[in-house]
Amino acid sequence: MTKNIKILLSVKTFVWISIVLGVLFINPQIKTLNDEIAEKNNYITTLNNNIRKLSYNTASGGGVNLKMMPDPDTGEATVRMEEVFSFDRNHAMCRVDTNPERFVMPTYAMGDVTIEANQFFMAMYATSIDKYELITTSDGSTKVRMEGGLDCITEVGQANVKFGDRNIVEHATFRIEAVDGGFGGGKAGDTFVFTAYFDEKESPLNYKIFGPSFKFTGEMIHGEITIIDPKK
Repeated sequence: MTKNIKILLSVKTFVWISIVLGVLFINPQIKTLNDEIAEKNNYITTLNNNIRKLSYNTASGGGVNLKMMPDPDTGEATVRMEEVFSFDRNHAMCRVDTNPERFVMPTYAMGDVTIEANQFFMAMYATSIDKYELITTSDGSTKVRMEGGLDCITEVGQANVKFGDRNIVEHATFRIEAVDGGFGGGKAGDTFVFTAYFDEKESPLNYKIFGPSFKFTGEMIHGEITIIDPKK
């Protein structure tokens, strides 16, 4: 009987010693595993942050859109007007620095206005980009849609009258659709459309000239648009 008790006590002692040794051995392993998991989580977080940052630069471009305006004498759309544009994830702009020749501008509220040579200036600069969407179209080209707020500056001059001022800013909103048709700019199918939406109270001059909405675009004669769809 006494011998059995001694054996039982020895077994219990062995079990407790095994448990203690096991705890002492396993705890460092658990800590090591936890440290490895934490390190891998940090690595994944870093990768996700890098992917997010890279996604900011998946669309960019710039160039010149050409549109033909009516000639005051013939009424034919033969007067060249070049709109310079550029954009990326964080900015967008479109501007006409001047007009080398006089032309007729059909306005929303002032009728047809003849603009004298070197008397037209228009600039739009995005002040916020609230929406940024990348799309791959059915034909394989890539497209970006951007929406937000903008500052618009317009100055136009007739023979003895000037409308607007280069130092006066009016607020509006915009929607951009840019398409990457492949390397080669406009010849490859790249396009850029900057639609501005003018409120009569916030931007009275531009509303009179362009109306509640106006698409600034044309034939892309210079530049390149590059859009990469991460989902593609």
